[in-house]
Amino acid sequence: MGRKPKTQATQTITSSRSRRKSPKPKEPATLPFELQEETMVEPLGEALEEGKSDEESPIVVRSSEAVREALEMVAKMPYPGVGLRTIAGILRGETRANWLSYIARTESWGVFFPNPLSAVENFIRDLIRVGYLEGSHFVRLTERGQRVLENQEPPAVRRRLKLVSRKVRPLLWKLLLLRARLVNERKAPGLFKDEVLLQLLEKQPTTIEELKQIKGIGKFIVQRLGDEIIQIVRSFRNAEKGKGEDKS
Repeated sequence: MGRKPKTQATQTITSSRSRRKSPKPKEPATLPFELQEETMVEPLGEALEEGKSDEESPIVVRSSEAVREALEMVAKMPYPGVGLRTIAGILRGETRANWLSYIARTESWGVFFPNPLSAVENFIRDLIRVGYLEGSHFVRLTERGQRVLENQEPPAVRRRLKLVSRKVRPLLWKLLLLRARLVNERKAPGLFKDEVLLQLLEKQPTTIEELKQIKGIGKFIVQRLGDEIIQIVRSFRNAEKGKGEDKS
């Protein structure tokens, strides 16, 4: 009887430890989701830039082009500049009576249409933070922003935004103007939602039957606006076809 010798206890502990499996290597620490998104922006944008052309997709993701689109739009605004929310709204494709003179100055109207307005506003704030733009009540282009436009400096902002390609932008403009007219005439503007416009850009229906296949297009839109929408799409596609024939 009595306690076991300390040496045996030590041996038991030692042998038990020797039988243990070697610990698995620790997995690398995971960044918060927001930081992951910011870190992955540039590779994703560049991958899409290499993989798809404007001819293949109406919606693209190109971080460098997004920066230049925003800077070009601001550069074309009258002195002393316009407000941050106005810039974001125009880039997002919003239409207001007091913005029409600004919209007429730029071809970037609606370029960021696939994104929430808040994302576009944050993108403009990023451009201010890195020194490409300045001001908030009156946003203006800086000398550094001008260097980016002149390709003397590569864009540093990496926020991921979707862009409407230059090829289909004229179609978007016509659809936005149609929606603005419905708002003014109070003819069910709520039925012509952003999701519907994006699908029209993607599908580009040229018949009533094709139009009916688009999610969000109900009988009311088909009956009241169907022929006009089809005419808009056909006109756009014929114009694009004509451009292709001219090039050949």
